[in-house]
Amino acid sequence: MPAAQTFALTVAQRDIWLDQISHGDSPLYNIGAYVELAGGVDAERLSRALAHLVAQHDGLRTVLVMQAGQGGIARQYFAESLDVQLVQHDVRGVDDPFGAAQGLLQTQMQTPYRLDASPLWGATLIRLGEQRYLLAVQAHHLVLDGWGVDQWFKQIAEHYRLLEQGLALPDSAPSYRAFIEDDAQYQGSPRHDRDRDYWLAKYQQLPDALLAPRERNAQHLSPPSAALEQPFDSHLLARMRALGTALQASPFHVLLAALHVCSARTWQRDEWVVGLPVRNRGNAQFKSTLGLFTQVSALRMDFGRERSFAVLVQGIRDALKQDFRHQRFALSELNRNLGALREERPQLFELMVSFEEDGNDLRFADVPGHTVMICNGHEPTPLSIHLRCNSQRNSACLHLVHNRAWFSEEDVSALAERLLHVLEQGLEQPE
Repeated sequence: MPAAQTFALTVAQRDIWLDQISHGDSPLYNIGAYVELAGGVDAERLSRALAHLVAQHDGLRTVLVMQAGQGGIARQYFAESLDVQLVQHDVRGVDDPFGAAQGLLQTQMQTPYRLDASPLWGATLIRLGEQRYLLAVQAHHLVLDGWGVDQWFKQIAEHYRLLEQGLALPDSAPSYRAFIEDDAQYQGSPRHDRDRDYWLAKYQQLPDALLAPRERNAQHLSPPSAALEQPFDSHLLARMRALGTALQASPFHVLLAALHVCSARTWQRDEWVVGLPVRNRGNAQFKSTLGLFTQVSALRMDFGRERSFAVLVQGIRDALKQDFRHQRFALSELNRNLGALREERPQLFELMVSFEEDGNDLRFADVPGHTVMICNGHEPTPLSIHLRCNSQRNSACLHLVHNRAWFSEEDVSALAERLLHVLEQGLEQPE
């Protein structure tokens, strides 16, 4: 492929590519999810829906051209066509079909992708029983992000429905190339310079690191990361929404306020930094495009310990409102500008937090399902806390994915308990 027919990686893609290269043969950037389907599934129809999705979305046909750009950075192009098979397994005959299916998915998630090969993602259908299936997608983060995973399931379910009803499938989908061009324009724009100045001013003085690893050499830990997953009380979430509404804030602001109280008390810090994933999908077209858009923003939690819970929620609300006007600026560039990339402190924060609301009423014909994310066992951040909910099913769960060099299972379990306790107290007496 001549270089003139390839595109540069976006800044987010380039950062992931560089980090992946530095980690060698690692599943660090494998992401994935599954839906459990209790009902009949037509595998042949699902394969056709999958093939159409691949044909429509050029981002799913991404091919990397290694060392084709300046400084040996990879470039990319979209293959005219790409054959992505729906891999099928049948585990009906084993004692624990669900456990066997989870084992298969974990093996896939922990198998590194070769960046010089394609496709950089795959789909799997596992039959657990006569009327019970798992449908899974796994991908390298270079070609898909968390929002994109939800979109992947939403769109393949829609194609499946149209095929069942004998209706025409969509004849086009938005191109990821539009975002590649948009990203390049942003990098050379006055807005980029204003955003850079905003973040450099905000971090002129760096807060101390929140955490230190409990083990310096974690190479022997296998896998290096683990995940605690527990149901999250839907009544508690409803109360978070109610307080958020009363304070012109969101449940995410309430969650962050509780986490600030926990962090300030646990690690004796009045000021610290937390990483927040941002979708970075600025228009309706980008919202339905399959590809990597997500970036990470660094929220300076300089709220001390004197505020009431309600005032803390409002302070976080206002700080995030300011930050989000400048959220396109890449965290990697901020790290470089600040000289924060030191051996003892790889980046600005040790904790990441997300509130992920899935509003999709996901149905494969008449069979409902909801997406469940899968941990790859190689979490790069010491601790990532995800509150995930589905508004259609009024269900929620709390995921705490932790690097075992930094946290033991007991540490994380205790932190989750404290977080829920603080949430309850803050909601009971916000003043």
